[in-house]
Amino acid sequence: MEQDKLTVTLAAEPGTSLSSGSLRLYALPYGCVDLYAYDPINRRAAVGIAVATAHRRHGHALAMLRALAAQFGGTLHTLYADIAATNTASLALFEKAGYSRCGFFRQWLRTDGGYEDCIRMQLLL
Repeated sequence: MEQDKLTVTLAAEPGTSLSSGSLRLYALPYGCVDLYAYDPINRRAAVGIAVATAHRRHGHALAMLRALAAQFGGTLHTLYADIAATNTASLALFEKAGYSRCGFFRQWLRTDGGYEDCIRMQLLL
């Protein structure tokens, strides 16, 4: 299957909703997507994604991000992600999913070795 054509279904656990401020959506067995820092007034949320090791580099992460945008396009105005500047694979993934670079934060992410710069990626829905 061509990676750009792969589709996944995202589902939350029954009884959970974004109104609590965060929401984990599963695309089993591929991984999950987290929405957090939900701001209902400005209709935005931050995005985090985790893909099971066996399913990396097969298009599942891109399909999950596309499904997220489709699922929340009527609810949210903006999705964003803060990504380590050295994480070129993640930056490329979010760009392929339609996100654009909109911010740069110096020494934003704490690591074992100190602090690392961060790039904010944004998708207007």
